[in-house]
Formats: sequence, C-alpha cells, structure tokens
Amino acid sequence: MGAIMYVKTNIPQSLMMADSYNNVFGQSTNAFNHNLISGGSSGGEGALIGCGGSILGIGTDIGGSIRVPSALQGLYSIFPTTGRVPWDCSFRHQHYLVPPVAGPMASSLATTEYFMQSLLASKPWNIDPSAIPIPWRTELATPPTDRKLRIGVVIDDGVVKPQPPVTRAMNETVQALRAAGHEITEWNTTLHTPATEMWYKAILGEGGFHCRELCKLINEPLIEGMLVGEEKDMLNIDEREKIEQDKYALSTAMLKQWLDTRIDALLMPVIPWVGYEPKTWVKSKQWVGYTGMWNLLDYAAVTVPVGKADRELDCVGGGKDVEWERYSPRNESDAFNYGQYNIELVHGMPICAQIVGGRFGEEKAIAAAKVVDELMNPSPFHPFSN
Repeated sequence: MGAIMYVKTNIPQSLMMADSYNNVFGQSTNAFNHNLISGGSSGGEGALIGCGGSILGIGTDIGGSIRVPSALQGLYSIFPTTGRVPWDCSFRHQHYLVPPVAGPMASSLATTEYFMQSLLASKPWNIDPSAIPIPWRTELATPPTDRKLRIGVVIDDGVVKPQPPVTRAMNETVQALRAAGHEITEWNTTLHTPATEMWYKAILGEGGFHCRELCKLINEPLIEGMLVGEEKDMLNIDEREKIEQDKYALSTAMLKQWLDTRIDALLMPVIPWVGYEPKTWVKSKQWVGYTGMWNLLDYAAVTVPVGKADRELDCVGGGKDVEWERYSPRNESDAFNYGQYNIELVHGMPICAQIVGGRFGEEKAIAAAKVVDELMNPSPFHPFSN
C-alpha cells in the first residue's frame, strides 16, 4: 500500500529573499540540518525534495530562487531563459524589468531534463502566447563525442570570496574536468559587478509599493530582510527606459565576451557560502552576484552537486588554510560572509556548482552538467553518503 501526499511548500513573504520564512507558516529549515536555512525563495520545495518527500518540484527565480535552495539541498535544477517554461508572470513587461521564470528542481539531472522534454513536447506555445516555440533539442543536450568541452571558470567573482568548502569543491571540479581532457579557460568577471548592480536597481525599481499595499490589506507586517524597494528606489518611466537601454548595452558586451571566448558553458559557484542559520542571511548585505546577474541577462543555468563541506578538509586555523586566515574582506558583504563561516556548523552540507549556458542555452548547460555529474558523482549524490 502507498499514499500520495499533497504538500504545500513554504516561501518567504514576497518571495524576494534567500531564506524562507513568513508570518503564517514560520521558518523552513534545511533538509539535512535543521539548524540551517533551506534557502529561498523556493525554500520549502527545496527542503521537500532534499528530504525525499518528492523527486520533482517547480520553483520560481528572479535572482536565484531556484538555484539557491537547490544548492543548499544538493539538488539538480534548471533556471531557464524567459519563455522556455510558460508562466504568465514572465511576460508582464510593464511590471518587471527583470522577469521571473519557473523551472524544475529535482533529485537527479535526468529528472530535470525529462521535465523539460515532456513539457515542451506538449507544445505549450499553442496554449500560452508568451511561450517561445522552441522544442527540447536533444542533440544539444548530449555531450559532443567528437571533441572535448571548452569551459569558462569563475571561482571568485572579485566581490565576495567563497567560503573554503565552496572554493575546494570548485577547484576539484576543475581538476576533474582537466584530467578528463576538457579545456578550461579563466573567465573575466569585469562585467559581473555592473550587471549585478543593475539587477538590484531594476528589481527595487517598483519601490516596494505592491508588497506594502498587499500587506496593508490584511494588516500583516513586513518581515525582515526582503529585497523589496523603498520609495527612494522608485523609477519613473524615463529611468526605467534608461535601465532597458543600459541592459541592452551590457547584454551586447556579454554576448561578445561569450562568443570571443568560444566556451560551451561557464562553471561557477551558485552562492559563496555553505549554509546560514535562520534569519542570518537577512542581516547581511545580501550579495547575490553569482546568480542575479544571469536573471538580468536572461542566461539559462543548471545546478549540479559537486561535493560537501568537510571538517577535515575545510578547517581553518593552525596554518591549515593560510589564505583564508590572512584574508582581508573587500567590502561589507564580503566581511559578513567571511565572519559567518563555521565548518562545525556546516560539516557534511552539500556544495553545488552552477553551469551557465547562455540565452536559450538550457540544453547546452545540461550537456555540460552531464559531463560534470559523471565526473563528480559516479554514484547518486547524497550529502551524507560516503
């Protein structure tokens, strides 16, 4: 005998944060460590899949809300380009300067691909006029057999330095790719900071008016830490048009860099941290530069687990990690991330890599993810497996 569970999964108020708590259902915690957050905004979904309550779920993402919970629970996910997965919110152009998207989160890479294949085989563009009529391109989702991949790599974006377990897992992934004969090239992150700063300005540009009005209707207080704008952030029509112009110029520059480097995909961290205690992230400067910029540029990405934090390998002190011990943070966000690192708290927690495939590059990202997954996870990944 068996049972089918119908589960409501938790989200933060307004969705705009990398933690998941609200005034109704309270705090979501990590599937593997209840002292840590499950991420957000699709944090309840990430926790459900992470603990085995489901094998597949749908998250939404405007700055990392699919990828962050997936990273914190060691899940596979696809953050698609606008229009690949039909959702009416993605095409409210007069409301969003950076549109949100929906995408799959799952316990295996094959499940995320199967979701996309099945969805696009139904030709959703015949129902939803905003859906882009591009079927799943299996040939692009298959690693090439006549050549090796050329992978761009970012370990540190130059703004917030990843904590030791993230750096180690990324370096081990790069080493495995090199050993398998794939070409690795260092990616120039010069455009990352202006892209992230533009993302912040764009998502705050509504001034938080909509969220505040909804909360007033039900007499509910705003929770701490939401990335919601204030009146000073409100953009008028001319300012919104200027952001669109600047975004186009930035997109043109990024496309040129992508084509000039001739990469198949870009490998980088999802987040520079391993895990935070509840209501800790909301007190930070909330740097989301590893994810948010790809929302602005509309570049598809995939998450793949590549390791886990280890108290023996990732401890600091006593000269074991001299670089981290002597590190001087670059800014307030970096200092917060640096000060929060505690290997005893995060021992055994998963580390995921983000594989960026470009605009409408879901299949290319999946192809590269298959290579990484085979190298880093010869057996199905689980944070506490040997």
